[in-house]
Amino acid sequence: MQDPLITLIQPIHPDNERGSKSVSGDKPTKVYFINNRTSPVHLWWLDYEGRRVSYGSVGANGDTKEMDTYVTHPWVVIDESTEEVLGIYHPGTRTGRVILL
Repeated sequence: MQDPLITLIQPIHPDNERGSKSVSGDKPTKVYFINNRTSPVHLWWLDYEGRRVSYGSVGANGDTKEMDTYVTHPWVVIDESTEEVLGIYHPGTRTGRVILL
C-alpha cells in the first residue's frame, strides 16, 4: 500500500528547462526519486540562475534516492546512458515521489 501523504510528481516537458529556476529556500520538502529504468539516471538541481548543479546518480532497476529540497526548487533527470532529459520535476509542499519508467 502506498502512503497517501506522498504525492506523485509528474514531469514537465524538457523544453521548459530554459524558463525553470529555483526561487526561494524557505519551504523545505522531500522528494524520493525511484528509478525503475534499466540504466542509471543523473539528478540535476536548477539553481537560482537556472543552471544545472549535479546531485549524483540513482542506480537502475528500482534504486531510490531521497533528496531534501525546497518547494520552489526544480530538478532535471537525465538518463546516463542516452543523455536523454526525462523530465523536469517541481516538488510540492508534501513529500513527493518521482517514478522513472
